[in-house]
Parts: sequence; C-alpha cells; structure tokens
Amino acid sequence: MKAEKQQKTAVFGGSFDPPHYGHIDIVKNLERTFDRVIVVPSFISPFKAEGADDAAARLKLCKKAFASEKTEVLAREIKKGGVSYSVDTAAYLAKKYKPSRLTWVIGSEELGRLIEWHDIDRLKTLVDFLVVPRPRYDVDPETLAVLKKLKIKIKVAKFVGLDVSSTEIKLDTAFGKPNKYMPSAVKEYADKNGLFDPYGAYVDALYAHGLKDKRIDHTYGVAVKGAELAKLFGCSVHDCVVACLLHDIAKSTDVDEYKDKLDLSGFPEPTAHSAIGAYIAETEFGVSDEIAHAIYVHSTGDDKMTALDEAVFLADKTERGRNYDGVNYIRYLCGYDRRLAMLYMLKRVDELRDTLPCEMSERAKTYYEALCDGVEFPAAPERAPRKPVAKASEPVSSVVSRASADKEKTEERKPVAKRPTHLDHDADFARSVAEAAAKELDLHKAHDIDVIDLGGKTIIADHFVIASATSSTAVRALANYVEDVLTKKFGLDPSKRDTDREWIALDYGSVIVHIFTDQTREFYNIERLWADGGNIKRYGD
Repeated sequence: MKAEKQQKTAVFGGSFDPPHYGHIDIVKNLERTFDRVIVVPSFISPFKAEGADDAAARLKLCKKAFASEKTEVLAREIKKGGVSYSVDTAAYLAKKYKPSRLTWVIGSEELGRLIEWHDIDRLKTLVDFLVVPRPRYDVDPETLAVLKKLKIKIKVAKFVGLDVSSTEIKLDTAFGKPNKYMPSAVKEYADKNGLFDPYGAYVDALYAHGLKDKRIDHTYGVAVKGAELAKLFGCSVHDCVVACLLHDIAKSTDVDEYKDKLDLSGFPEPTAHSAIGAYIAETEFGVSDEIAHAIYVHSTGDDKMTALDEAVFLADKTERGRNYDGVNYIRYLCGYDRRLAMLYMLKRVDELRDTLPCEMSERAKTYYEALCDGVEFPAAPERAPRKPVAKASEPVSSVVSRASADKEKTEERKPVAKRPTHLDHDADFARSVAEAAAKELDLHKAHDIDVIDLGGKTIIADHFVIASATSSTAVRALANYVEDVLTKKFGLDPSKRDTDREWIALDYGSVIVHIFTDQTREFYNIERLWADGGNIKRYGD
C-alpha cells in the first residue's frame, strides 16, 4: 500500500491588529501553494509589549477575513492568554499534523530578529520558515546566510506582500482619513466597537494645542515614517509613533509661557518647541522617559541617542511631505546605515533650520563622526524603472491597444465570427460567470461595477466586468476575491492575469474582469470602446 502523501501546511501568525488586505493577500497566495493554511492570531506578541485590541474581537474578525475551505483560524493562543510564543503553537501543530512538516510564514521585516524569537533552537526543529518580501524591507542575503549557518531552514516566497501597515491603518483612523486597507466588514465592526484607535486622543490634543492643518499633515507623515523606521531600527513601534505624534505639539505655543518652568537656554528659538513638547507629553499624557527624551532631542539631536531617538529625529526630517534637495538620499541611508543617516542629517540640520549653531547639535555631530570613523558614505542608488507589483504576461497598456485595434478590425468585418471560448460553455453560462464576478466585487465594496454584453461585437470576449477600487491595494485584494469565487463556484481559473500596480485584468475567455483604481479607470475609459448605450448594465441598478 502506498503511503499517503504528506500535506503541506503553512502557519501564518500575528497580532492581526487589525486584519487587513495585506494579510488577506498573503493567505490567498499561500492557498495556491499549500494544502492547508493555519492563521494564528496571538493574544500578546512578545515583540509588542503594549498589547493589541480586544482579543476576542480580533479572533472574530480573523474568522470573517480568512476562513475558507483551505484556511483555518486557530483560536488556541487567544484562548490560552498571556504572551504568545510561536514555539508552543508549533509544538502543538507538529503533533496534531504529524508527520507533515510545518512552514512558518513571516514578513521580511521580521527576518532580522528571527534569532531573537523565544526558544528558536527548538522552534527550528519543528518548522521551516518562509519569508514574504515586503516593500521597504529588503530580504538581506547576509542575514539569510547567517540563519542558514544556524541550521534554520528558510526560503523566500515567490510573491511580494502588499505595502500595508497595521500602524498606518490606526493612524488613518486617528486622523479621520478614508479607509484604504481594511475589508468593509472589519472596518464597520471596528468603528461600531471603538477598536483599532489607540492614537485618537493624541491627535485630538494636537488640535487642542492650536496646530494648523499643514502641521497636522506633517505630523501624520512623521508618524507613518516613524513606524517604518522603528521596525528597521528595532525599537518599539508604539513608543515611536506616540513620540512622533507629540513631537510638534508645542509648535503653536508661546515660548514665554514656559520660560519660568523650563531651562530653554540650550535651544535656539526655532527648536524650543522640542523641550516644551517633551514637558507637555510628560505632564498631560504621562509618557515614559524614553518617549519624552525622543521628543526633547527631535530637532537638535544629541550625543548617545537611542534607536528610538534616532527614529523620531530621522522621521521628522524624511517624512513623505519633505522635498528638500538630498532628502531621497537620506531616506536611502536610513535603510543602509542609520549612523550614516544621522551624521549626514546633522551636517545639514543647521542649514535647513536656518538658525544659530546649537550646542546639542554640535555634540551630536561630534559623537556620530566618531561613531562613523572610517565608514564611507555609499553612492546614491540609481533610480530603477518602476516595476509592476507582479510579473505581467502582457503590459496592461497593450490590452487597451489590442482592444482598440480589435474593435477597428471587427467594424471592418461583417459578420463577426463566433469567438471560440475558453469556457467552452454557452452564452447563459458566460453571463452567470460575469454576474457572479460582479456580485463578489460588490460584496467587497468595489464601486461603479459595469457588466458589458459584448455578444457579436468583438472576438475578445462575450462579457466585460469593469469595477473601481479606492486604492491599488484594494485592486489586488478584489482580484483575489474574484478568482476564489469563480474557482469555487465554476471550477474556473483565469487563462491570463494581466497585472499592473493600478489595474488587474482576469481573462476567463468569454468573460474578462477589469479592476481599476479610480484614476486609472478614468484615464483609460475602456467602456467607450464597447458601450453603445444598450449593452452596458450598472450592477445593482
């Protein structure tokens, strides 16, 4: 008797605070490669001492977002409570699914601290690791080599994760920005129950202290950048975000009000808000000494700065709204070597601040010059041409060109020959596929969904389904939803998947599904090629 084939099992753990399209995209990609996917929401992550939102709610939302025929959401860590260690869950799953070998899935931002995971020597005997590359967090070959020398079995995934951050979602909530990254069901539940908004009180305080909209926008950018740098530098993301949110809280404050309370002699006038802001953060919010110090030195720098201090200092100078000459090089240095980034920035800070020399800044320059002694600044990297998120079998622009050319040909040819369909089914079946795709897009909050009946007008397809999404992230997530439902309901897989950052086309032969960002849809306006007023139907009308 032949031995039963071992099933491949992927384990994807995390706080899922909240579950978002980035997580969903990873799970959908894992489902294509593995026989079984197990999503494991943690109660408290060892690397997030501040904890996460309501555990029961996160578990419920994970089941809504991920559960499928192939994916199970494991409640074990939530029910157990306390700090969640991967090694304990791995031991449980290894026993449950023996003799299958487990693959533990991590994002590339976790790679550098994998050797710090609790009882890694035991964990590496229980699982292999799969690293999902994420934008802004490169997979370092040297780190991989070190891990392999430690006999940690590790591979790099063939897909790239989406550029979605749980912290940015929370910041969007705090600043009242539109939701771009959470499924609507998760967002609605979160809003109803007051979840995933740990930073709202800090943002309210910025308005209470008289900050203008432009300064508020800058603060948002600093907090987003600070979260990114905190992960790179290995300090607390939460502490960094709080410091970034409060770093300019005293910008509109009258300095004279604090001259009797604080020694501001070491701060040139444009930087005094740093000391006052640290005082406000301590007295009004009771922040830790570490957070207060990061605010205190965010304008000037100082010697012997912590990783948290450096992250806040550099986030303030390199957030997405900054556009001074050389800012892109400093952003590059932040990922290359933060010591060099600090030194380079400190050499320019007085110039950019247009103020008198500051003793703290001079101490900082002396400190980082000694720290970087003998270390050369790298050449600025050449700007590479933008690449699509996933490899496209054909450039999306060529789809439009092909469609335009084909329309011209069909107008010249009468009658039009019946198109051979990949579906190999009749028109009613093709219509059912188109309607199922439209229904799934509507379910997941795509908008302006049109179903175009192309019967007899072209050999390209019998139906186009065209929909819009609020972001490139949502475009990709919606495409995954459509693929899943058409596979489950009709046993269909797309024969071609044309992919661009802001447009995905899924070719099912008689039916082609186009999903755009709003701006890209308006630009291409492919409806104009095929709509004659009577063959286009807005889904839901």
